[in-house]
Amino acid sequence: MKKTRYRHFYAIILLSLFLSELAFAEQKINPTGRDITLTSLLRISDSVIGETDITITAEDDILLPKQATLDVLETLVDEDVLNALSSNVVGDNLSQVDFDRVGLGLTFEFSTLECVISIPNDKMLTQQLSMGRGSPYTDYLPPSVLSGFLNVTLSNSLNQSVDENTDQQHNQNHRFESALNYKRLSLEYESTYDDIDGLGANYLREGTRLNLDFPDAGSRLVLGDMFNSGTLFQSSADIAGIGLTRDFSLIATKNVRPTAAQSFTLTRTSSVDVVIDGSVVQRFTLNAGTYNLNDIPIAQGLNNISLVITDASGQTEEISFSVATGSELLNTGEFEYAFMLGAPRTFEGDRLRYDTDKRLIMGNVEFGAAPWLTIGVNGQQLYDVYQYGGNVLFATSLGVTELHASQSEHPVFGAGNAFRFAFDADIPESNTWLNQFSVLYDQLTPNFAGTDDVDTVQDTTTNQEPLNSVQHFLSVFAAFQLSSDYRSSFSANLSKGHRESDNYWSASPSFSGPVFDSDATWSTRVDYQRFDNGDDELSGTFTLSWPLGSKTRVVSRFQSENRFSGLDVNYQDAVGNTGGISAFASVENQESSDANLNASVDYTGNRYQASVNHATRYSDINEDVRTHNTRVNVSSAIAFSGTEVAIGRKIGEAFAVVSKHPTLGENRIAVDPSEDEQYARVFFEGSSNVLVSDLAAYSDQIISYHVENLPPGYDLGDGGFALYPGYRQGYALKIGSDAVITAMGTLINKRTSSPIGLVAGMAHYLDGEGIAPLEFFTNRQGRFAISGLRPGNYELVLNTTAKQTLTLSIDSVDDTFVRLGELYVD
Repeated sequence: MKKTRYRHFYAIILLSLFLSELAFAEQKINPTGRDITLTSLLRISDSVIGETDITITAEDDILLPKQATLDVLETLVDEDVLNALSSNVVGDNLSQVDFDRVGLGLTFEFSTLECVISIPNDKMLTQQLSMGRGSPYTDYLPPSVLSGFLNVTLSNSLNQSVDENTDQQHNQNHRFESALNYKRLSLEYESTYDDIDGLGANYLREGTRLNLDFPDAGSRLVLGDMFNSGTLFQSSADIAGIGLTRDFSLIATKNVRPTAAQSFTLTRTSSVDVVIDGSVVQRFTLNAGTYNLNDIPIAQGLNNISLVITDASGQTEEISFSVATGSELLNTGEFEYAFMLGAPRTFEGDRLRYDTDKRLIMGNVEFGAAPWLTIGVNGQQLYDVYQYGGNVLFATSLGVTELHASQSEHPVFGAGNAFRFAFDADIPESNTWLNQFSVLYDQLTPNFAGTDDVDTVQDTTTNQEPLNSVQHFLSVFAAFQLSSDYRSSFSANLSKGHRESDNYWSASPSFSGPVFDSDATWSTRVDYQRFDNGDDELSGTFTLSWPLGSKTRVVSRFQSENRFSGLDVNYQDAVGNTGGISAFASVENQESSDANLNASVDYTGNRYQASVNHATRYSDINEDVRTHNTRVNVSSAIAFSGTEVAIGRKIGEAFAVVSKHPTLGENRIAVDPSEDEQYARVFFEGSSNVLVSDLAAYSDQIISYHVENLPPGYDLGDGGFALYPGYRQGYALKIGSDAVITAMGTLINKRTSSPIGLVAGMAHYLDGEGIAPLEFFTNRQGRFAISGLRPGNYELVLNTTAKQTLTLSIDSVDDTFVRLGELYVD
């Protein structure tokens, strides 16, 4: 981030006022008696988005330029609030009173010299997908041209079986992930090493690929091993070949953002609470990156699901997946696509096998034809199996409707087709009882085929079984807000298939609410299934979720199916920070086993992550028949960026190697500290570089830092780094510099022997090129201070009618605070 144009200018005002003997110096921001205009950083909540001109009036009111501020807020604030702020203000400036009137906040942070606009959640504008490369209001630091890393995860497990005899087996499973990045080009390599008692050791290469990113177009070209999950009716594909994708999930717009109905992006390591039917039933930790709902370990068949995600700074967001449609509307003229061509690959035992005799081709394109209409086409081909189709997503005043249709051609089974209709109602916020309503209908003919069915082409046996057992499936879901505290939902499914056993209908009502006036919640769910053959199944689930403070939660579950009962205890503290701990313990009992005991502890160190997991299964406590499984994992990484090297925690999408200037060699530094400064992303002890390993690709981030026992007068500049990393890119960041000297003095007019008061000036460095001049300002007594000086010679140029200059020399001294005394100017 570039230094703000007038940041030192404003700092001089504050510093000189502090030293002034005037009584009002500690009370007034602007002592000049006239309006002054300067430039300051502008921050929205916790994100610095750029610079802004501010006017400090003689009465100490702070004004922002109206039009420029409205342009910034246009993508952040609800349209009604923006219109009110625009129409109710007369003149060219916005004041704190204007912001208060529309429910926004405007303050000035003296500790960071930033203007801060606060926007309540209910007045925020829902972020739209964008092709823009980060915020246009921020100057980002460039990544290193060449960088790379190696992740190493060492695992060792012990499996024991105790009955009449005791058997045990050791299993070492080590994983290696590496990447080398040059500008927008990255080379990735993954492998594993297994050593199991009695089976010997085995090293397996799992994947190698070359990625070339075009971030301004949201596109990625891949050559090598890759995976594509396909569209709705397409088969997923694991191939070695070439692929080109344009995917908005590569470009996140905020910390937690649904990129479709089934995916979301995190910019920080975060803790995740899985909420089903209104109660938290599971907690776990996710690193920075983009995730799909399929990546979350939750039970299938439940559709009233939401995730409460809390990042390391304590910010919380909730996203819901209780929707039928699987996509979001694209903006007009925007499109997404994915194309792949290559040979299918499979894992066979201890090696990869590439079926080079076959060629798989697959692709899909979606286009935003209008703000309310998105259309798409897709297709894939392998051997003599073809599949192609299209989809339409459109919005009306009633809600969003999605239509999918697909056709297949199979040389043995012939033609087949598939169809989906999905509808999500647009429930107005004024509706106090119905929160959600969704309908989904799937229809598949028995012989609808995908590329997964290619092996049946060469099957010479007569197979009378259909490829798809379920041919019609209908699902309806509704969620109700019974009161401010109590909620309910209802889902019903109807399935028709080739066999009678495939035909059934089901109904599942659920209810949830608080336990008295506490933060605890309860939920109950009843599932009834009726089969055409006359059988029926009735089961019920009761969940009690009780938080014990902000770090610990107890969850108890009871299910009539399999006579299951369980008690879970979760503890999380400082997730994503050095010293963070996540612990879990549970005890379960069910029909098939007397007791299941589970426990795990994860610890985040400054340069590593470690975890211990243990599970004990008692199939028969009376007979003392049990199994034990204990697993220990330790992971770390070594990375380089430019000429800087560091060891730290396992790297995700992008990283930064952080060093510090020798002038701060003995100072302890907290990189990205928490608000109470008790924790930090990493701590800088000693002189060895540290690694920030969990940067999210294609998402703007501010990496702040706090230096303990900072020498008086030491200027840290902006106090943070503004980053917009590409995939697998690394940064080389340095905290501190030799421009750390603050000089103070008093300017005296040589002819009149009077102070030169209330004059601005520039300090030009004479001993080198490319050094930006520093601004300063004198108070009424002619006193001034200049921060950010380095040893050498400077020319001071005063902004007076008759140009006045002065040359001074700053010696290389250990003290970062220099008193110049009285300086006489011609």
